[in-house]
Amino acid sequence: MSRTTSPYVVALLVVALGLCVVYMTTQISVPAAYAKVGPTVFPYSIGVALLVLGGLLLIDAWRQRWDCEATDPASHKPDIVSMSWVLAGMALNLALIGFVGFILSSTVMFVFIAKGFSARRLWLAAAVGFILALIAYYGFAQVLGLRMGSGLIEDLL
Repeated sequence: MSRTTSPYVVALLVVALGLCVVYMTTQISVPAAYAKVGPTVFPYSIGVALLVLGGLLLIDAWRQRWDCEATDPASHKPDIVSMSWVLAGMALNLALIGFVGFILSSTVMFVFIAKGFSARRLWLAAAVGFILALIAYYGFAQVLGLRMGSGLIEDLL
C-alpha cells in the first residue's frame, strides 16, 4: 500500500465489494424447487464475510492498529514480473477457454502460474495442470452433471 492509500480506502473498498456481492446475489432467480439451500447460499456467505471483514478493517483503521507488510516501509516491494506471469495465465485462460476448451486453457493457465512461482520444470507443471484440469472437468461433467463447455479434449470424453 502506498503512502497515499489510506487504510480507510482499502476497508471501504472491501465493504463496497461485499455490498455488491450481496446485491448481485439478490438478482439470482431461485426456482421454487430449492427449499432452503440453493444457488444463492454460497454468494450470500461470501458477501456477508466481505462485509464483516471490511467492518473489522475499518475498526482497525480507526484505532490505527493497521499492521501489515503493505504499511511497513521496510518490507520488500512486490515482484511485478511474477505477478505478470500469474495475471497473463489468468487472462489466457479467459481468452482460450472458448476456443480450446476448459482442459487445455486450464493447463496453459497452470503453466503460467507455475512460471510466476519460479517453477523450472514447466513440462512437469503442464502435466500436473493437465491432470488436475481433467479431474476437475470429469468431476463437474460426470459427478455433478455440469458441462463446462466443449473443446478439443472435452468432445472426446
